[in-house]
Amino acid sequence: MPLAELSPASSLRPFGGADDTITYPVDLVLSLHRGRTAALLRALRSQQVFPTLIHGWGDERAYSALLHARQGPLTVLDVPDARWDETLAQRVRALSKLSSVVVLTPEGSDPAPLLLAGAANVMSRTAPARELASRIAAERRWLDSRRAGRGTPGYAPGSHPLRPRQSSQALFFDMLCLAARPWCCHELRLLLGPVDRPMSRRALQARIARLDERLGRAGLYVNCSAQWGRTLLLGLSDGHHSA
Repeated sequence: MPLAELSPASSLRPFGGADDTITYPVDLVLSLHRGRTAALLRALRSQQVFPTLIHGWGDERAYSALLHARQGPLTVLDVPDARWDETLAQRVRALSKLSSVVVLTPEGSDPAPLLLAGAANVMSRTAPARELASRIAAERRWLDSRRAGRGTPGYAPGSHPLRPRQSSQALFFDMLCLAARPWCCHELRLLLGPVDRPMSRRALQARIARLDERLGRAGLYVNCSAQWGRTLLLGLSDGHHSA
């Protein structure tokens, strides 16, 4: 699907503005189980808070749309049951580098670890539809008020002459250029892998090597720092690799 169809409507026009086109407070819905999320969205359809598309965890086109949103996007991460509890805080920490994240969790889940991991809010997915919609809309307004007057980023990686054409490498390039904080290799493996397993270390290393090869022609490289069993990706640097 073209990126234009994934582009968040609320990034293009203010939520609640006068327009014939429906705009939503949520820019993107990411699910750990698309079938069960679809049932939730059908129940909430009349509230007009979610776009109709549901993206599975690991959908690189969805991540790219978040990175290229004109304003800071809002993503809802739907977690239908407790099977992902062990990795959920790590998923939230990684996803929050791309977007503000509201997590919908099963009834009785502890929100504290997810809030500490960077979630903007944590809500019960079994809450009444009107209550859930109202809270999500309020979250959008609060996030927009925090961003008011900050302007838009001046750097557009999509126009960079070294940006790869191949979609997965282009996303990797954009993630390194736009992240506010360094990426941990474990975050990238979890974010870029399918819902049931992280990307392999070998696959991530291959992405780094391919991008390094391309950047090296212009005297750039992927700046990595190995620290106690993990590798931090600090962005793109010029010059030579440190020893």
